[in-house]
Amino acid sequence: MTTPTCPRDLKNHERAQFATASRLLSCLVTESLARALYQPLKDMLKVNGYAIILQGDVPTEVSLLHAESILAIVPLHHPPIFKADGVDFLGKEIGLLDPLDMIPTIFEYGGAKSTSDGNSSDTTNLVSAIINSLKGSMNLTLDKRSLYVSTDAISIWNKFAVGHKLDEAVQADIAEELTSAIKWQEYSYDYPPTAPSFEDPSIVWEQSIVEGHPTHPMHKTRRFLPPLPNYSPGEYDLLRPQLRFISIPRDNVKISNNFEELVQPLLTTVSSRSGVQLLIKEDHVVIPVHAIQVVHIQDKFPEAHIYPEIFSLPLLAQQSLRSVIVPDVYRGLHLKLAIGIKLTSAVRTISPESAYLGPRFSSQVVDALTMDSDIVTVARELASVVHNNPNGEIAKHCAALVRECHEATSEDRSERLIVCTSLVESGHAGKDGHLPSVVRAFHLNTQEKRLQWLERFVSIFLRAFLPPMLHNGVAFECHPQNCVARFDIETKELKGFIVRDFGGLKVHRPTLKASTGVDMDFIEGHSIIASSLDDVYTRMYHTIIHNHFQQLIRVLDLHYNGLGWGIVRQQLRANIPREHPLYDAWLSPSRTSLPGKCFLRMRMSSMYRFHLHGPFPNLIHYTGVSSGCEGRGLKDHEERNLECKE
Repeated sequence: MTTPTCPRDLKNHERAQFATASRLLSCLVTESLARALYQPLKDMLKVNGYAIILQGDVPTEVSLLHAESILAIVPLHHPPIFKADGVDFLGKEIGLLDPLDMIPTIFEYGGAKSTSDGNSSDTTNLVSAIINSLKGSMNLTLDKRSLYVSTDAISIWNKFAVGHKLDEAVQADIAEELTSAIKWQEYSYDYPPTAPSFEDPSIVWEQSIVEGHPTHPMHKTRRFLPPLPNYSPGEYDLLRPQLRFISIPRDNVKISNNFEELVQPLLTTVSSRSGVQLLIKEDHVVIPVHAIQVVHIQDKFPEAHIYPEIFSLPLLAQQSLRSVIVPDVYRGLHLKLAIGIKLTSAVRTISPESAYLGPRFSSQVVDALTMDSDIVTVARELASVVHNNPNGEIAKHCAALVRECHEATSEDRSERLIVCTSLVESGHAGKDGHLPSVVRAFHLNTQEKRLQWLERFVSIFLRAFLPPMLHNGVAFECHPQNCVARFDIETKELKGFIVRDFGGLKVHRPTLKASTGVDMDFIEGHSIIASSLDDVYTRMYHTIIHNHFQQLIRVLDLHYNGLGWGIVRQQLRANIPREHPLYDAWLSPSRTSLPGKCFLRMRMSSMYRFHLHGPFPNLIHYTGVSSGCEGRGLKDHEERNLECKE
């Protein structure tokens, strides 16, 4: 028995614990909620060093570390990314710690358990090496029984929350969400989706997600809001739900565009299949609703008429779960439905602001933007309905959007459409399911192939999404879940992208108006409005660089050697004019950090529409780990990564 170096070496429950714990620790460190220091380890097979994550405020002038200051110790595959302005008082201060940096063995301090009981000799040797390192570098003497192996995200969270003096109710609420993430993640490991192939239709790729968001601690959280029952994994099929129908008095809803006309095929089909005519009351509007949302409708809208279950249609859910395909009814359209479930940090309903904006942005703004229509397509939101309850927190539970669905007609254009977030997923059932989907589906079995594939991806991506920001002050939230890549169905060559969902837009209205003559129509107070162009740049940096490119570069094994980030720098310089303010904002050598989205800080402050940002290391400048500069050297790291994936 050896110390696990890949998460899949763990049992599924421990693996699920580590998936959440590693994301939690990543946020604590990267968001500067907890200070973390790096120490190299010499002569340790497969371990380059470790991060010691501290609890509370530790004065930077101290020369002696107290054991009670330890929140967790995490062995690392390679040196992480350091803070450019870090205070290296007892080790180099870490600025960005990613879950993929971590070896799946976390140590906590407390002496409650022993690392020597039932653990491998490798683990015991690792503990000895860490203890010796702490004694030599931090003047800290620990007994072997003082550190114990833990992947318990809840233990780590509660210890941090107490030390941080967080409100007890908030602490308990977040602990519940972390528990949910672990439970649903374990189920995903127990019943993994089959590895998607390039030949599979888009919906198979949408439903191939194993872990979800790469850094969010609530990456698999499913909280069913009352009066919904608290479904356990496997009790309700969120990927194959039913479509139900309700009617609401016309005076009680706000309709944008031809919503009723667009839902008519649904009503015709459900009447035909049930053999019973669906009758509409006078002065009422029929609204399609997710079956799981019916109890919320009953609870919050007493005037609603709920049609019996005989009037149902089968659905296939996309990754977001609330965007759904209606097989054999809609071909070029799909629905976005309100569901009273909290996924990651937000309840997946549809706010009145979003229901109002989508159809108007689609018809008034999209065509005016500077975009190359050959490589980028915007999935327009054609029509919507939302309840007019003055309390938006209630109104958002009764809402629906009709949106363009290009996936259903892609084969007519000889294209295969694949949602980008599925490309970086691994851990599937079936042949080579342990490999990231992008490596398996495109046969990227050499570094040269991976570099060529990434260069084309980054080049087309930037040519697709930078122009609206550079010229019009509009940033699409083009993170991997919102982006669908278009590939030639015969050659597998990337052709372009489709972007969907306007909830995370960032728009600088003066720049939009000056460049297009369009003054956007929106509800005052909407979170998409940017007070400055810097706000637009911040949104785009997070979605493109920190989220989208980083994960792709890491799974392609082009992070630690810096080669992937070299491609990003090259393509940014090719696509951003030197005189444009974005060039200095992102590429200036003095920009060692940029504002990053703080998932955990936002959750601790109960925020999700408006973002909190903190200084994250600027990944654009990252050049990789210098071979041999720390611990075992880069070549060994790359061999370890390939070994883990193969």
